[in-house]
This record gives sequence, structure tokens and C-alpha cells, in this order.
Amino acid sequence: MKTIFRIIVPIILIAVFVVLNIIDKVNWKATDYLSFGMIVLTYFYVVFTWEMLQRIETQNYLEKRPYIIADFYKERQVLKIYVENIGKTPAKNVKVKLQPDIVTFQSKSLNQTLFENPIQFFPPGKKVETAINSMNTFFKEEENRNFQIKILYEDVATNKEFSEVIDIDLDHLAQENDIITKTTHDLVKSIDKLTNEIKRT
Repeated sequence: MKTIFRIIVPIILIAVFVVLNIIDKVNWKATDYLSFGMIVLTYFYVVFTWEMLQRIETQNYLEKRPYIIADFYKERQVLKIYVENIGKTPAKNVKVKLQPDIVTFQSKSLNQTLFENPIQFFPPGKKVETAINSMNTFFKEEENRNFQIKILYEDVATNKEFSEVIDIDLDHLAQENDIITKTTHDLVKSIDKLTNEIKRT
């Protein structure tokens, strides 16, 4: 469609102008040439303005549309996976599929549990996550470290469908080193243990 408006139509107008001059069917004056030139320039101005408005409209929509992402991360030596809407509008009918599938520490498939059924409504900022396994256990048992996450979803407002394909290499997580820090729970346990030791003495 853009090709028609930007190239074909102007070529037709110019061709008609040339043909009329060749066959001398029209007695062109200087003002006529000027008027024709202004018509062509005005035409291009209208086309470019329309295209600019289309780009602005598209850009505005891209900034406001839902945008579902998924990724792996680790928390306190536990490997987790999450799905999140980082867009500005809600999504619906969100379907997630992991290839190859992963079996969690509960011996359950992610594709048959967390990702089995579509998420009917997914507002902005919503995050769904689950623990997979400890880092050590996962990387000992799982030789494959390359995964692909496919996400299908729709915009609630426009019903427009979107598809995201995310390729992830977990090798960087396997190579990361952590400094083990104590949590509040660990400190409470240490205090309780110390208190018991004092009571014994």
C-alpha cells in the first residue's frame, strides 16, 4: 500500500503530464506547470504526513501494549523461573511453553503444572514464579542448559495477538559465584542455639 501511494501514483501523474505535453492536447502555460508542480509537492507532503502519523500511532501503541517476558534466575542457591507482564496494559489468554520441559524438585513437569493452562488475565506488574530445584542439584542432573520459552498472549483492549520466543542459556548462572549470607531466620536459629547452650551451663 505504501508503494502505491509513494511511487506508483506519482509515476502515473508524471506520465500523464508527459503524454499530454508530447501530443500537444493541452496548451500549458507557465502557471500551469507551477500548479502541477505544487500538486505533486502537496501530494508528497500529504503522504509523508500520513506515514508520520501512522508511525506515531504505532509507537504509542508499542509503549502502551502488554509485554510478557519470562526468564530464569537464582535466589539463595535456588533456581527459579518467572513470567511477568512488564507492559502498561493487561494481557489475556497467556500461554507459556518451555522447550525442553523441566522437572522440578517435586518431580513435576513445568509444562504440565504451572504452564499447563492459559492465564486468563495478566495485569501489568503481575509476576508468576516457581522454584525449580537447588542450583547444585539442577546442574548435576540437567546436562542441557539451553532452553526456549514460547509465550502467546492477547491484548485485552484490542484482542491483538502477540508471540514471544525467548532463547536462554543457563550456563552463566552455573558459573556465577555467590557469597553466602545469613538471613534473619538463620540469625534467630543461632541465637536460640546459643541461648540453649548458656542454659545448659
